[in-house]
Amino acid sequence: MNLSFRLLLIAGMLTLCGSFKAASPAPVSKPAAPLSPRTVLYYWYTYPDDTYNDHLSLQQETYEWWVFYGGMVGIDTNPIGGTLIARGYNNNYYPHYNFPTAYLYAHLGY
Repeated sequence: MNLSFRLLLIAGMLTLCGSFKAASPAPVSKPAAPLSPRTVLYYWYTYPDDTYNDHLSLQQETYEWWVFYGGMVGIDTNPIGGTLIARGYNNNYYPHYNFPTAYLYAHLGY
């Protein structure tokens, strides 16, 4: 008798707890610009020694070089006033049979 009373009490508690409506999550805001359906990954080689670095997107490689320089150097694709530090290729052929698709420059000016 004691066991059936406990089971009845547990069933009642589960029914009571399950009947409350869960709080709805806050609406998720959409990004301002639509995301690219495809991210291009490049095979990155350092310049001037032309050694393989990694296989990342332009944004990831830019961040990696920014961290490498301690966050004190601007890294981008603008050649004006910059020093070429890496070249990105669409394929991993070595020696390279085509020209690089992306270039990264470090702006070391003070």
